[in-house]
Formats: sequence, structure tokens, C-alpha cells
Amino acid sequence: MTDSLTIEINDKRGIQEFRGLSFSNFQKSKVKTELLNSLVNNKIEPACYWAAELVCAGHFLDIWDTIILFFSRYIHVGNPKLPIYIAMRFTNFKDILANGYAGNELTMRNNVKIRQLFSEIICVLCQSRKKHSLEAVKIQKTDEFDMTHMASKLKAPTIEFAKDLFKPDDPKELYIAMNEFAYHISETSKNCVSACYWLEWLLEFETMCKQNKETAVAETRTIAPVLDKFNKDPIWIIWDILLHACEDKPPLLKKILNALLELFSIKYTTGVKKKRRFIIYFAINLLTEHIDFNIPIINNKDSIDAIMKKIGLVYKDVKKNEITLGDDYLFHGLEKTNLDKTIQRLEKMNEIFKQ
Repeated sequence: MTDSLTIEINDKRGIQEFRGLSFSNFQKSKVKTELLNSLVNNKIEPACYWAAELVCAGHFLDIWDTIILFFSRYIHVGNPKLPIYIAMRFTNFKDILANGYAGNELTMRNNVKIRQLFSEIICVLCQSRKKHSLEAVKIQKTDEFDMTHMASKLKAPTIEFAKDLFKPDDPKELYIAMNEFAYHISETSKNCVSACYWLEWLLEFETMCKQNKETAVAETRTIAPVLDKFNKDPIWIIWDILLHACEDKPPLLKKILNALLELFSIKYTTGVKKKRRFIIYFAINLLTEHIDFNIPIINNKDSIDAIMKKIGLVYKDVKKNEITLGDDYLFHGLEKTNLDKTIQRLEKMNEIFKQ
């Protein structure tokens, strides 16, 4: 292992001081945007840098959220087995976290395996073939719940498609919508856009309930690795239907859907459903479109290994903005939004990773 890999961050700030900020005092939201843009544009070194900014500030969930958004929205069926790999790496991450870092996550920034884990994921994402960017199906909030308008959307020939999956304590108002969803992911219809519409209908139904100070509560489902208090969330009706739809499908498809469910459930709260909707869009695509499952997850392992060996250079660069005891005066008056200069520097450094 080279010395550059073991470059250690010795910063006096606690995790609370990084709230809303990256390690170098950039706004966290802007760093996440730069990370996503770098992934979209296949810029590996800048993506590794922005990820390191978040790693060194302890913002691990934000990195996972960005990874999930990127692969589900911009890659999806371009690398259909990718969720299995991402879920496996998340398990690796949890194992490292459980091995002495729980409650002290910030110290993971000096763990070489953590640094290499995220750099490897970034390389795999950048090398994966991109597909068209998924866009959320629009719902006309004022019309979609009017019975006359809703009737024009109903295409299922019978009300039997959701019969075996809808439970006694599920909201009766959802039955027709869930029957339509089940119909459109079935072999009979295989209509991706219509299935996504009924997913959005459910999400909007829940929003309307909240606006009316009501809560949409379904019967308990224990299909997802979430806290017990979230087991009555209506979104699990959707997942129940998706998992049931792949029961007679090849084992590989089931494995991919289970990986997607696991990733959808990471640190689950009711607020992440819309943010992670494209995971469900991805699952719908897998069930309704012709998919090439022969596409390899990783295209060029040698180049990935070479980049992982150089990842210490990125952390060496981030370390320049370290604050140690007595260094406060150096940062007095420093602009927190100095992103442009950093981006220009990264463009130059990107050439190192291409050598």
C-alpha cells in the first residue's frame, strides 16, 4: 500500500461543525450538485474529489443518496445488474461502520477501505453506459383525483390484478389505482409509462392526505429492511406488487429487484419516497421493457484499480483545507463558496487520472 493512500486527516472540527458544509467549507448542497454533474459527465477525478469532500466531513448518507439518484435516473437499464453491485458495496460499508465506527462515523474518513470503496463505485458509475435521463410522470393535482377524469385513465380489463396482494387494512381508496399499477407491469400490458403514472398517483394521494392533516396508513408489510414504524407505509403495496410480478421470472431479475428494494430502504423515512422514486421507475422498466442482462457490471477493472491506487492524491488535496489547533486565523474571512477555483483546479488534475 502506497504512502499516498494512508494520508491522514487530522482536523479539530467535530461532526456538528460540518452541518450543511463540506470539509473545505463549501455548501454541502453545492458539493452534491458538483458530484452529480461530474458523474453525469464521466469526470472521474472531480467526482472522486467531491466525494472526498463529503467523506472527510462525515456526510456518508449524502454520498449514498447521490449514488442512488445517479444510477437509478441516468444509468438504470444501461447496466441492469448494477444494483446488485451497489447493494453489495453498501453491505461492505455497513460492515466497516459496525466494526468500531458506530457513533464515531467521522473517523471513517481515514479508513483506506472506505476511500477505495467510494472511488471504485464512482469509477464503475462513470464507466457504465448511460441511458436517457428518467423524468417523473406529471400529475395534474386538481384533476387526477376527480372520478370523471380518473375513469378515463382506467385500462385494466378486470379488478383482479391486485386482488391477491391488497390486504384488508389497506386504504380502500387505493385499490383501483393499485389494480391499474399491477395491470400495467403484468405480461398483459407491459406499459412502463402508465405504471409510473399510477406510482405518481399514489405519491400525490399521500401528499393530499398530509395537506388535509390525515395520514394514509396501509396494513403492515415486513418486506423491507426499515424501522417498524414505517411498515404501514402505502409505498410497500407498490413493492409488494413489484416483487410478486417477478415470482415467475428468472432468479437474476428477482435478485436485482431485491437489491433495488434494499437500496430504496436505506435510512428510510417517509420523506425519501419521492427522492428515490427513480429506483421504482428502474424496477418498472425491468419488468416492462426488453432488457439485455448480458451487459457486464464492470467494463475495465484494470483502469479502476489504477485509479484506486491514486485516490490518496485526492485526499492529499482535500487535506490542504484541514484546520488544526491554532490554525483558525488562517480561515478567518475565507469565502465558503470558492467552488469555481476548485473546479478549474480539478479540470487540470483530471489529467493525472488519465495517465
